[in-house]
Amino acid sequence: MPVYQTLLSMWSRLKKNYKELMQVTNVHIQSCLEAWLNCENLLIIVLQKETSFSLRTKQVLDECAKICLGTCHALKNGWENLENVALLCVGICEECAEVCERYHDPEFKTCASICRNCSSRMVHLAAA
Repeated sequence: MPVYQTLLSMWSRLKKNYKELMQVTNVHIQSCLEAWLNCENLLIIVLQKETSFSLRTKQVLDECAKICLGTCHALKNGWENLENVALLCVGICEECAEVCERYHDPEFKTCASICRNCSSRMVHLAAA
């Protein structure tokens, strides 16, 4: 019976992973890529401006870019812990949007919108 139980366990995991992969679409990947690219570009703008920005703003933009890119790779490769990666992405995108909404520059407003979009796309994967 141990072999049967092992096979049954493996089958259950395969079905779960297949279900998760079927939920992932190009829209999810595109949302993560847009958030990554936007946060990276905004971070470059922030670092080049003579205006002073808080260290937290710079760190959140950097972390959001890194996590969104990592999430994109997780989505493409069908990582086993996809829901945990998606949850991390939702959290950092929401934090980044909150930070960006504090500024009045259009670049920050755009970043907030893109991060909120990514978060809303990823939230159902995080709940899987």
